[in-house]
Amino acid sequence: MSKRNYNVFFNMHTVSGIVISVALYIIFFAGAFALLKDEITAWEDGKPIHHIERKDIDFDRILEALDNNHELTGRDLQLNLGEESDKISISMSPSKDTLATEKAKQGHFLYADINTVDTKTYPEQYSLGEFLYRLHFFAQLPTLGMYLSGFVALFFLFALVTGVVVHWKKIIPNFYAFDPRKTLKRVWTDAHTALGIIGLPFQFIFAVTGAYFCLSILVLIPANTLYNNNQDKLMEDLRPERKNYEWITTSQKEIPSFNEFAKKTATHWDNFHLTRAYIKNYGGTNMKYIIAGELEDSERFISIGRIVFDAHTGNILKKKSPYEGVYTEDVQRVIGRLHFADFGGIPLRMIYFILALVTCFVIITGVLIWIEARNKKSMAINQRLYTAKVGHIYLAICLSMLPVTALAFLFVKFSNDYFDDKQTAIYWFYFITWLIAILFFRFKRDNYFTNKYCLLSGAILGYLVPVTNGFISGNWFWVTISQHQFDILLIDALWVIIASFSLLFYFKIQPKNNMQSAFNKNPIDYKNIKALKAEEAQVIEKKDTHLKVKNNDKNHLPMRTKIITLWLLVIFGFVFHHIYGLATVFFKESVFIEGSTGETPFWAHQWRILMEGLAFLFAVLTVQVSKYWFRWASFIWGIIVALFNTYHVIEAIMHEANNYSEIFILLLMAMASVFLVINLNKWKNEAIA
Repeated sequence: MSKRNYNVFFNMHTVSGIVISVALYIIFFAGAFALLKDEITAWEDGKPIHHIERKDIDFDRILEALDNNHELTGRDLQLNLGEESDKISISMSPSKDTLATEKAKQGHFLYADINTVDTKTYPEQYSLGEFLYRLHFFAQLPTLGMYLSGFVALFFLFALVTGVVVHWKKIIPNFYAFDPRKTLKRVWTDAHTALGIIGLPFQFIFAVTGAYFCLSILVLIPANTLYNNNQDKLMEDLRPERKNYEWITTSQKEIPSFNEFAKKTATHWDNFHLTRAYIKNYGGTNMKYIIAGELEDSERFISIGRIVFDAHTGNILKKKSPYEGVYTEDVQRVIGRLHFADFGGIPLRMIYFILALVTCFVIITGVLIWIEARNKKSMAINQRLYTAKVGHIYLAICLSMLPVTALAFLFVKFSNDYFDDKQTAIYWFYFITWLIAILFFRFKRDNYFTNKYCLLSGAILGYLVPVTNGFISGNWFWVTISQHQFDILLIDALWVIIASFSLLFYFKIQPKNNMQSAFNKNPIDYKNIKALKAEEAQVIEKKDTHLKVKNNDKNHLPMRTKIITLWLLVIFGFVFHHIYGLATVFFKESVFIEGSTGETPFWAHQWRILMEGLAFLFAVLTVQVSKYWFRWASFIWGIIVALFNTYHVIEAIMHEANNYSEIFILLLMAMASVFLVINLNKWKNEAIA
């Protein structure tokens, strides 16, 4: 790769990485915990999970309770069954029945306990796991957040590709050359390259799948055109299980047992587990039960199956075998499984978790390299202050997420069942605590301090997570192990591991590491910022004064003015040459050339255009154009003109030695041409502003 192409890719990698770095760090840090959303919710509740197989849930009891409270007739229901939690989420559309009450015409989203049938609203059931899951795609910013995270994923993909191109030749040498005893910048560079390549497949998956999920509208727009704007038909093909059925009228028959249909579907294929269920037109004459599920992972990676029943007759209206592939459905499922690690169980999710935190480290090292490289004593104080400020804000936002998240775990455990609106409580606590931490570390203006004390506070708070869980919920390690409550145990164990590594890194980071930083080698005296700025202003003023003095030099002539003038002198020389050539006419010399016909021959036009016309053209263009290619073109043509004029002088001396005035003009033209070439050469080598 040429040096120019390398620089282009390097700058694209740096710029795209810096622009998205903070957002990307939040996405990966929150995304790591989002992989354990259900486990965090279980840990927060602190209650034993019964691990009931989905086909054994008493759906009829739940539907009866919902009907009593929310009048289900005429509604469409969607039941997300999850895998092992004791709570399932239920979405209820407004009733389609025109005779329905105002209460029935309200849509709802609820969580139902499969044991007690108690229901909670979304804000009441909200958990820290849900918060971190939604934070990883900025759902807290309505509408804008999802698109923002989508574009961040798209830029991340761009940074990955350019990063591989830039670091390709250094991957293996840097990997084996990694040595933490080297200079800090070198350590960050080697770690950035080596760890970035290790996590590349994982990062590539997240960049592609994340962009797809958050920018799916860009996929749907052309798809909508293919369907002639028939969105119902489009969604029916993409999500056939969500097909809408027109409401006819209320049935007088008893509501058929959903439990029987659930068991019938679950046993229709071996190793088939229910995941979702839909009830269309509840209580209507054309009521439908749509029950979907998947095979075990060991059977098949993508295995979407479902059966559509006529609820009143029990007839199977439509069936999709889990062994049958459907491109539009399977592609979406593959993307979902890859993004959420929805296969391979806990071990794979833990690998995803580690790789997500490794990616956070890669992001931080990339930004630290950028900051370190721009903290030079030779740079202006304003530029150094700007770079330092970016570094302080960046590290304050990113590194403070560790202690703030650990503290949020303690908050939800202490406040469990206290707030009716847990969503608002978690929002306020997390964002206010995070803001305070950011402001504190930002104005501390010490990246070493920020790093050290975020690790220390994260370690202390992390160790308190399992201890608090034991005191408040009674879920000590030995209790959760004996009761096989591995979901709760996983979160406690995870925080012990995170806290242990944080403490280890806290002790490993010594002051001597900090002394290697460019900020310590070239410190900024924040207490005397005004004096530094004033001193720098004086230096700049001196430079300006010197420049003005230089510009006021009577001999000074701007380069382009000088070149235009020399071109014009050459042109005037040609004009004078013609006039002096006519001088002999005044002394009765014939003006006729042998073989002339009274018309100017073409060769005469060629020479005049080439020598006089092009000289005039370059003079005119120099007024406006200063591109690099134009400088080279002017230089080359200047050399040709200079050679021609020099040859013309020699020829005149040899054949018209007594034509003194013409030889004198030709000499001046040759001198002007030489000066022109010299100045064109200088202009060519000047930096372009």
